[in-house]
Amino acid sequence: MTERRITTVLAALLPLVVLALLGMFVTVPYVAVGPGDTADTLTTYTEKDKNGKPHNRKVITIEGLPVHQPAGQLRFTTISVTDGLNLYGALAKWISGDQIAPRDAYYQPGATREQIEQGNREQFTGSESAATIAALHYLKIPTAIGVVGLSTGGPSEGKLREGDVLESVDGTPVTAADQVAKALEGKKQGDVVTVAVRRADGTAQVPVALRDSDGKPRLGISVGQVPADPKVRIGFGVQQVGGPSAGLMLTLGIIDLVEPGDLTGGKNVAGTGEIAATGEVGPIGGIAHKLQGAKRDGASVFLVPAPNCSEAKNDPPKGLQLVKVENLDGAVKALADVREGRPAPSC
Repeated sequence: MTERRITTVLAALLPLVVLALLGMFVTVPYVAVGPGDTADTLTTYTEKDKNGKPHNRKVITIEGLPVHQPAGQLRFTTISVTDGLNLYGALAKWISGDQIAPRDAYYQPGATREQIEQGNREQFTGSESAATIAALHYLKIPTAIGVVGLSTGGPSEGKLREGDVLESVDGTPVTAADQVAKALEGKKQGDVVTVAVRRADGTAQVPVALRDSDGKPRLGISVGQVPADPKVRIGFGVQQVGGPSAGLMLTLGIIDLVEPGDLTGGKNVAGTGEIAATGEVGPIGGIAHKLQGAKRDGASVFLVPAPNCSEAKNDPPKGLQLVKVENLDGAVKALADVREGRPAPSC
């Protein structure tokens, strides 16, 4: 082969080599979206920690109330979002059936992975709190105003506890959430106030030195509804799942564990939906992927938030009954219809 021909061949190959290297090492601004894990809220869920070690955790833990193990399953559903793809990785995901979507549709531009995960986790924590209160209201278990969260490194960390029932702040009785802020009016950073609380092990008078945040003196706590009996504790073992969409299924899981009988009648029921403390069920994203994940994991019934019905019924998996829900009461009634073989609200 002449030197000129070799040069020509190399010149022709160079762009191909460059394209191959770009495909291997350049990250594309897209993510792959597909069905994620599902978890039975009535039993356990296996999660991997940051080191890849699996941990089997009970999804819902309940103390201070009689519980039983219901028949059937109530599974919350998730989507899988794979980030950091190169061109070949994106192509492989697309061939396997995942949806390829712009990264900005799922992640805030400029946000780090740690910030994204933290935001998702905060949403899930809020969902847990709303699920707890919605379930307590349904079960007619009294609630009170208490501590639902503590600021990391805040003035109350190590002094107040999540689940503390607030009786008074600096002598002002607390019967509504806004009364905590009102009790601090006129105070300044460094002032010590006494917070009276009820706990499972008795009452306590807790001194807390206020610290400024956003120009106002704060206790460094989040205030909301908690069980009025501090011996009643509802906790959640899921740590890696993010977002608010598990709320409905967590609420139903609490109810099924506490109420005699079985909500599902032994069926494998999956679902999704953000829930408010008042019981309203809101829409979520990724419904098509969640339907696929539910069917893959053996569900025969799927609870669909009413606003998601039009999308859900476009191409649902065969053999998966779509049940429309608008609120918690409606979801429980719909499950009774399914359990007893009656027509249930349908998408």
